[in-house]
Amino acid sequence: MNSSIDEKILAKYFAEEASIEELTILNHWLQEDDENEIVLQQYHKIWLSGKPKSRFEPDVEKAWTNVAARTVEKKPRNYIAWAAAVAGILLVSTFFLLQKESEPEYLSLKSEKKQIEKTLADGSTITINSFSLLEFPESFNGDERRVKLIGEAFFDITRDESKPFIIEANGTVIKVLGTSFNISARDENVKVSVKSGKVEFSSSPNEKVILQKGEEAVYESLKDTIKSAPILDRNVFAFKTKVFEFKETSLEEVVNVLNKGYQSDVKLEGGTWTDYQITTRFENEKLSDALDIIAQTLELEVVKNDETYVLAKKTRNQ
Repeated sequence: MNSSIDEKILAKYFAEEASIEELTILNHWLQEDDENEIVLQQYHKIWLSGKPKSRFEPDVEKAWTNVAARTVEKKPRNYIAWAAAVAGILLVSTFFLLQKESEPEYLSLKSEKKQIEKTLADGSTITINSFSLLEFPESFNGDERRVKLIGEAFFDITRDESKPFIIEANGTVIKVLGTSFNISARDENVKVSVKSGKVEFSSSPNEKVILQKGEEAVYESLKDTIKSAPILDRNVFAFKTKVFEFKETSLEEVVNVLNKGYQSDVKLEGGTWTDYQITTRFENEKLSDALDIIAQTLELEVVKNDETYVLAKKTRNQ
């Protein structure tokens, strides 16, 4: 394990009370070392063994005793006052219980090396990219549909004009009624790219943009600004759609895009690759087939070692 983590953050995470900042710390810690996932599971077992009851059960006798202990014995006992005090304790406890129960309980879904697809209670579908964390309620009971994201995910939201869908992502808020779009929030900066419909993207009441299909915007945390522009990256949705387009693209960039889209480990071996470019399109191709096409086009060799693919220059005529 490369680093430790504050046990208070773990406890709040297990209790589903962690803030966005704390979830970010946890996410970064999990990505530092695969062993940290094992440590997290061990902590979870310890936490479960001492987890308190999920519902508050008032202890009337203990409450009565506590009130009586504070009463001066020399004065006549006022049982009506005692009863009122105990009733007050139970009323306050019940109030806080109801307040807690009125808040939606959020579930957590964390992806590791592979992406995860989740359908929410309203029918919306979210594809969570690798090493990302989504928090969502079991059901949407209020006047909005709110989730939280750390990492990257593609959202395909079921339209409901009476109940907007809201995503909290690293200090920003993305609000929609029904559309499809991608959010990348792996660090302090956040990028939103719209595939269909319309999206409201804001970091504060005064910093807000409306994005249409084919547009994207980046929130820069240091400047606290949001800048919008047309989508230039042909493959911004590729990890979801599995459609990859390359036009005179360097082989190094092609490999980076494929690794992200397939959650794979493809490497280039030997010499420099600045002169290697390719124009092609892959649609729902297996990674191995896509690499074979690249190899044939650029006269390379493909070697597979366990889960790793290596593209290498040919050393002899074949």
